[in-house]
Amino acid sequence: MKNIRLLTINAILAAIYILLTMMFASFSFGAIQIRIATALYQLVAYNKKYFWGMVLGVTIANILFSPLGLLDVLVGWGVTGLGLALAILINRRIKNLNLRALVIGLCVSFGMVFVALELHYVAKVPFLITYGYLIAGQAAAQIIGYILFRIMNTKIKIQHLVD
Repeated sequence: MKNIRLLTINAILAAIYILLTMMFASFSFGAIQIRIATALYQLVAYNKKYFWGMVLGVTIANILFSPLGLLDVLVGWGVTGLGLALAILINRRIKNLNLRALVIGLCVSFGMVFVALELHYVAKVPFLITYGYLIAGQAAAQIIGYILFRIMNTKIKIQHLVD
């Protein structure tokens, strides 16, 4: 039953990620973006088992909605997968939830360097300015996620939903 519950929750998270990306598609892609759906990455600070829902969500959202096609699928998968995996490795020794959330936010925000490189290559936008915009957008989404899930965690113990 635990495996079915874990699969179900991750599928729901992926679906929410896809839905949020679709709803806010006008500013979820491009050189200046705030992908609201990435606020969900903060769930990984509560429990690393939410990782797969995030990776699946970004992959499918990019397949369905990205104007850059397969390249964006691969870059998005890499940024999310590697950024969150690195954060999980760092967070193994960190017990403080606030610090864990900060690590998540920093890892995925700095990982946006690859999205900036992609956009620089494909869309010919200036790299450093684009990277700055992408970090700012990712940081904004991470702060939204942090606040939202801290409030939710007072009522529902997020880290134990899949245990």
